[in-house]
Amino acid sequence: MKKIKISIAALVLIIVLIVPIKLMSLGKKVELDDLKTYIFNQAPEKNKGIQIDYFGTSCFVITYKGQSYLNDPFFSNPNYLQLVTGKYPNRDNLLSKLIPNKKNISLVTITHGHYDHCLDLPSFMPYLNDKPKVVASSSALLSLSPWLKENKKILQYPIERMAKPNWIYSSDKTFRIYPIHSEHQAHIGKSIKLLTGTYEQPLAHAPGPVWQWLEGHTYSYLLDVLDNDTIVSRILLASGEIPQSSLQLLENLSTEKHIDLLLYPYWHKEKCGEKFIEAYHQLSPTKVIFHHWNNFFRDPNKPIQMIRSSDINNELKEKRDKGYPVSILMPFSKTNI
Repeated sequence: MKKIKISIAALVLIIVLIVPIKLMSLGKKVELDDLKTYIFNQAPEKNKGIQIDYFGTSCFVITYKGQSYLNDPFFSNPNYLQLVTGKYPNRDNLLSKLIPNKKNISLVTITHGHYDHCLDLPSFMPYLNDKPKVVASSSALLSLSPWLKENKKILQYPIERMAKPNWIYSSDKTFRIYPIHSEHQAHIGKSIKLLTGTYEQPLAHAPGPVWQWLEGHTYSYLLDVLDNDTIVSRILLASGEIPQSSLQLLENLSTEKHIDLLLYPYWHKEKCGEKFIEAYHQLSPTKVIFHHWNNFFRDPNKPIQMIRSSDINNELKEKRDKGYPVSILMPFSKTNI
């Protein structure tokens, strides 16, 4: 028993020493001149009046005719010490640079419960309209309940409790989303995932240190931007890996409308590259924007870094050379589609 305890203690010590070193080497300087060619830019005559604001990682605000949809509210990029202490910086001033108009977000989706996908929900709360809907796994909603209950008008949609998968409409009928079961990729090697687990009861206090932000279940979202009953554009916000059963579901849903834009995470060239190609060939989206490639441990007021494992500039070039219509957006920038 004593040997087992010593072995466990040694393993914990190794993890404690290795993880910070690995995280500190996570980022790599971005050569902006090398990326300019790959920044998404659609010809004005093809624009449908849809604006996309990108805040880095997987945080998007999509606006059409004055109404907005939000995915994965996170932009503050706390550092390692802040993640350990659970004391996070207030960087709300960065929001007003892109979304000065308040009270227009009618629908919010959260792909999973890790901090880098929902930590900054309170910062977006003033931007919610009078009948907002928040869609996420049951676990993620339970972890965020201390914040969500502050707004009595929020309607929560725990995906696992839905009788069957179906479209969820924003109260203004400008957006509708279809949750797509997905799988979080391994953080280490081929199988080791960090911060797994689910919450089964509402938390009394919102998560603090990084280890309290449990994944729960992971979902991608198929998003339709609507004008009355007409689909103006269809966007797939992918998270993690989309298993074959979900790709088949998306392929079936595409009989109504093909995917105009695929937003695909690209934090690791090996782990994301093969799965991206599989998804692309099965779904045939018109355009692709990679996200989650920026170093989200770095203060957003400092020059942007990429996650080293994404090798984003070389990956963009390689994919373009092979005919894939891939692009990126820079954090805290906007575009129109």
